[in-house]
Amino acid sequence: MPIRRLPLFALLATLSCNTFLQNPGAYELEPVEVLRDDCNLLPPGSDFWNGFLVISGQVVRMDFDLLRMQLIGRFLAGGEMFTVDGSVANAQVTANGQECLLDQVSVHIDATTVCETEFNGTLRVRYEARRPDSCVCELWATFNAVQNGRSCSSPP
Repeated sequence: MPIRRLPLFALLATLSCNTFLQNPGAYELEPVEVLRDDCNLLPPGSDFWNGFLVISGQVVRMDFDLLRMQLIGRFLAGGEMFTVDGSVANAQVTANGQECLLDQVSVHIDATTVCETEFNGTLRVRYEARRPDSCVCELWATFNAVQNGRSCSSPP
């Protein structure tokens, strides 16, 4: 019985397809509601850090402006929600008006696709340090992210 082989290029083409609605590219993240800001990172009226999404199969990577961090994650079952997180060690930052050398800064984002140019979700930034205590803090917020100023309700 002869064995049928799938051409390699056809197999590779199916592995690299992005079947998710969310567009890759640059997004501007805007806060909707700040739930907690022990660090005083987000003065009233200011924006979050921006991010650049790269999507490869189910894997999502975001190049995030905060400390030039790279967040890695994946789409969840159903493909409308995704999660990314990452961390940086030995970061020099300002928290509560004080210069801090942190052991680690970690970021976690849970997001839901609204349309191909917009997603929303929750963001958590955690500053971890041995001391002083005023450098140990967190920011939790909900946000909306839009690509090229084109929200779902904007005309094309």
